[in-house]
Order: sequence, then C-alpha cells, then structure tokens
Amino acid sequence: MGLGAYGSLLLLGAIWGASFLLIKIGLAEMGPMTLALLRVSLGAVVLGAILAVRRERLPREGRLWLRLVLMAALGIAVPFAAISWGTQHIASSLSAILNAAMPLFTFCIVALSGGEPAGLRRLVGVLLGLSGILILVLPQLLQGGLQATVFGQLAVVAAALSYALAVVYANRHLKNQSPLHVSFGQLTLAALMLAPLALMEDSWRATLTYRSIGAVAVLGVLGTALAYLIYYRLIREAGATFTSLVTYITPVFGVFWGRLILNERLTWNAFAALGLILSGLLLVRGRPVTPKAAAPKAAVPEPAAAAEERAG
Repeated sequence: MGLGAYGSLLLLGAIWGASFLLIKIGLAEMGPMTLALLRVSLGAVVLGAILAVRRERLPREGRLWLRLVLMAALGIAVPFAAISWGTQHIASSLSAILNAAMPLFTFCIVALSGGEPAGLRRLVGVLLGLSGILILVLPQLLQGGLQATVFGQLAVVAAALSYALAVVYANRHLKNQSPLHVSFGQLTLAALMLAPLALMEDSWRATLTYRSIGAVAVLGVLGTALAYLIYYRLIREAGATFTSLVTYITPVFGVFWGRLILNERLTWNAFAALGLILSGLLLVRGRPVTPKAAAPKAAVPEPAAAAEERAG
C-alpha cells in the first residue's frame, strides 16, 4: 500500500469532515435551502465542465433519468437540505457525529429486505450505534422538551437515513452506470428540486460577506465535486474495502474542525455518542482489510457511494 493512498484517504476524510464546518459558516448569512442549492449547483457546474472537457455525452435512456430523479431526491436534495436546516440549531461537530450513523441505517435496510444476513455481532453493532444517537438526543429532550436543538439533531439523523435509502437503491439499479454521469445528473436534478425552496428564503436579498461566499464556494467545489473524483479514484486504485475506512475518519475530522475553527465545545455525551457509533460501525461492517487481502476482482463503485460516506 503506497503512501499516496493513505494520503488521499486522509484528505477525503478531512474534506468531508470540513463540510459540516463550512455549512455552519455559510448558514450565518444565508438560509439552509439557499446554501444547499448553491452547493449543489456549484458541484454540478464543476462536473459539467469535466464532462465537456472529456467530450462525454450524457445517456438518453428515459428509465435511467427517472431513476436519477429518485436518486437526486434521496441522495442529495433531501439530505443536503435536512443537514443544512439541522446544523442551524446544533454544533457542526454534532452533525458530523450523527451523520456517521448512515452505514448503520444502510445495513438495517439491506438486512430487512433480505439482502444480507443479520448476525448477532451486527445486531449488537446496530444497537450500539442507535444508543449513540439516543445519548445525544435524549438528555436535551428530557431537559427542554421538543426544542430546536432536538429537531436539528433529528433532521441530521433523517438525512443519514435518506442517504442510506439512496445507497441501497443505487446499488441495485445504477451499479453499472458511469459514476461521473450519474453524479452530474443527480446534482443537476437536485438543484432543480431545491431552487423553489431556496427562492422562498430572504437570502437572495441579503448582503453576503466574503466569509459566507467563500465557505459555500469551497463546499461546492471541494466538498461536493472534487470529493467525488477523489473517492472514485481511491476505489479504482486502492479498492472499495480500503476506501470504506473514510467512514471512520470523517466524523473525527468533523469534530476536529469544529473545535479548531469555531471553538465548539462538546459535552461528554457527544464523545460517548461518537465512540458508540464508531464501535457500532466496526461491528456491522467488520474489520477493514487492505486491498491485497481483499478479493482480486475490481470493485464496481456505486453511483451514490460518495454521498453515502460524505458529510452533508
């Protein structure tokens, strides 16, 4: 395993972990739907430019585009909007921790649909992960009832569930499609979905500073478009099993960036939740192995794989 693969993995985790921080900064001056729309639109523009440079034509199959409509909703529009809305009310670090539960939801959906056996070890892992979510939400629910912070946390959990549904659907119906084509199609369709909601906000009449504009620009170009390219390159060169390690790295970076840049201070239950969710992931997904120990066949990347691991 070369150092370049580990460097790319750390870079990917750092980018996706920083997405929550950038969302929080952008939300200081614009509405959540506006932020989600700008992020998606920038990502679509960058991927569209790559397609133009490569002179690649988009597929014209009607059934594929109908599937992309559902993927755009479940894999981008709903989770991006939910995370942006939820992060208004909670620390960016908490968003990163809660979003890490996505693979747990993915396993639950696959197991319930009969696609994968649910052994005792995996069931314990799911219970640990759900306990982590409960530790975060329950204390505030008991102290203050249904306040904004509780709804903010539940919104991020709902986003993780939406990501999970998108991953399962993509793995079954879009597995053999070009990741670049599907990613561009999803982002473009999601932008159309988010536009009416964004236009209802007052952000378009607000005066924005370079701080918020820069945060959204980095979020769209780096955290949305470039992250896709790094992710798929890692899968191609190092294997899907190795690349899945980013699941464990992203929430840690999310906590790190929130503390470093925004001086967010987390309580004991936040760190307990992070530990429980990551422990649950280890039990559900098993111990990752290096590409040499993995099966020799080349892994086929799922079109929504970047979304399922990505922050917000």
